[in-house]
Order: sequence, then C-alpha cells, then structure tokens
Amino acid sequence: MTPARFPLVDAMRALAALSIVAFHVAFLGGGLTTTGAGPWLAGLNVGVPLFFAISGFLLYRPWVVARLAGSAPPALGIYALRRLLRIGPAYWVALVAIVVVLGRDGVLAWPDALIYFGFAQAYFPERFSGGIGQAWTLTVELAFYAALPLVALAVRRLPGPVLRGEALALGGLVAVSVAWRLAVVSTLDPSEPAYFTLLIALPAQLDVFAGGMALAVVSAANINGARHSLGWLVAAAAYALLATWRPDGNAARVLVEHELQAVVALGLLAPAVLGAGGPVRRLLAWRPLAWVGLVSYGVYLWHLDVLRELDDRGLALALVAVGGLALSLALGAASWYGVERYAQRLGRRAAHAEPGEPRPARPLPTTAETAGR
Repeated sequence: MTPARFPLVDAMRALAALSIVAFHVAFLGGGLTTTGAGPWLAGLNVGVPLFFAISGFLLYRPWVVARLAGSAPPALGIYALRRLLRIGPAYWVALVAIVVVLGRDGVLAWPDALIYFGFAQAYFPERFSGGIGQAWTLTVELAFYAALPLVALAVRRLPGPVLRGEALALGGLVAVSVAWRLAVVSTLDPSEPAYFTLLIALPAQLDVFAGGMALAVVSAANINGARHSLGWLVAAAAYALLATWRPDGNAARVLVEHELQAVVALGLLAPAVLGAGGPVRRLLAWRPLAWVGLVSYGVYLWHLDVLRELDDRGLALALVAVGGLALSLALGAASWYGVERYAQRLGRRAAHAEPGEPRPARPLPTTAETAGR
C-alpha cells in the first residue's frame, strides 16, 4: 500500500523549529519575563508539542488505515529500524561534533556516553543539559516510538466499531497523561530534581501525542467537519490565553499551560493534515517554508549551541538571532543532505525489501512526509 503524503507537514515542521529558535533567542536575551512581551515570547516553546503532535499523526495513521481496511498492521521490525534511522544518525553526528568542538569531554566518557548516545539524558537530572541540551525531547520521542505499537496493537483487539474503539483508547491516553501530571505536581516539590524529569517524561506528554493520533483517525476515516482552517483561530485564542492567563497555584498553572500548549499545537496542525484553504494553505505551501521544514531536524539539533556561541562573543541580540538562524539553517542543510536523507533511504529500501512489497522505480522524494519527526 502506497503511504499517503502530506506535503504541508514540512511547513509545520518549519514553524515548530523556527518558534523554538525564537524562544531560545528570547531566553538568551533575557526576554522571558513575567511582564510585557515576556509571556508571549515564553509561549514560543509550543514548537515542542507541535513536533510531538506531528509524530503522533504521521506514525499512527498507517495503523489506523490498516485497521479500517482490515489488513495487517505495519511490520514492527521495519518500523523500529526506520524510527532509529530517522533520529539516530543525525543526532549522533551532531552530538560528537558539538561536544568535541566545545570541549564537553565528559559526554564521551563512560558511562555518560551510554546515556547521551542512548537518548536517555532526560531521565537523569544531572545530565539533562549536557551534550545537546534540547535533545531531551528525543528521549520523549523514542519512548513514544516504543509505546506506539503496543498501543496500536491493543486498540486492534478492542471489540465493537473501529471509531468507538479509537475514541476510547485515545481518551484513555489523555486521562493517563492528566493523571500523571496531577500526581507529579501534587506529590513533589518543584525544587526536587525528579519533578521536572517526571513532568517531561512520556506519560506527561501522552495527551499531545494522542491529539495528533486523533487527527490521524479523522484523516484516515475521512470524517468531514467544520472548516479545518479555523484550527488556526483556535490556536491563536489558546496562545493568547497562554500568554495572559496565570492561574493561581503552581499545580493549576502547570496543568493549564500544558493543555493550552496542546491546543495551540493541534490547532496549528489540523489545517495541514485535514485540508486547508485560502491564505492558510498558501502560507503552508510556500516553498521556502517547506525547505526549512525539510532541514528542520538539523536546525533543531544545532541551533542552541550556535546561538550560545554567538551570544558568548558579545554580539548584539539582533545579530545573534539573524546570524544564529543563518548558521543553523546551513548546518541543518548539511545534516539533511549529508546524513539524514541517506539514512532515510536505507529505511525505505529495507521496507520495500519486505516480502510482498513492490519496489518503487525511484526513491521517494524529500523528507518523510509519512515518517514522523
């Protein structure tokens, strides 16, 4: 079965990566305050849940399509190989280059090397910011990659109509996520090292992934509803609340901010994967934006250390932002054209080598519009 293509997803990757770059520029410039523009700038880290929602959509959709068609689910071995090839090689290359150039020798020493090269840094508070600091999200992604087949296979066993089973399963994931965060914020003090680690672990992020998975169900089942472009209006409203509403108490603030970020991410993603019209589609179809999405993984891996190096040299914040973005795009392009596309090509060849799978006449184009993050 030829996988569906979603050409506008690259633009969403671009928006996610650019928002995170802007967030870190604001952080370095001291702009993440609680007054003025600070709360609006702080919300730019919504790029992380947007990446998670994209993964939930793209990776779960083949399982839903197979279930609706009554066909066999994706092969687990090929799925695991392609997931590893998607995030592993580019990350490992960037990790080695960054720690060698910047002198973070401890990252390559035993046993820290196992933690960083094994995508486990988010589970060790004292290792969290070592290596590539923002790579904690890859720890969450990898956990989702491992959990997704278990969830999908469990859903296939649910009796009754397919869509009802999907709704029950995805609702259960959201409930688990909310219960996990409630347990963390109600039992741990924010000063405890485990507090932040548990709040970013997969169970706490399941609702964001489940939102992307829900969009996959809607897409695969061809469920028609309101104009999907309205998702951006919903996202804008949620972002405004995120910047202006500060609930009393740490627990309420953590829970509300997380859910509003999830709404922003899903509202942004819906038009790209369910059908957009008018100015939204024209923006998402803009070729330069799509190219930024193509190289966005490399941009994500390299940008923070690039920004820090420029900032440490005493450059004005505007030069840090412009120069950092330009250098990050160049390094992202080098990552894509020099590493990522070859790794993904290996994964596609392995998939097409499976018995019964026809081999295409030529390699599939560009980035993995059906391959998650």
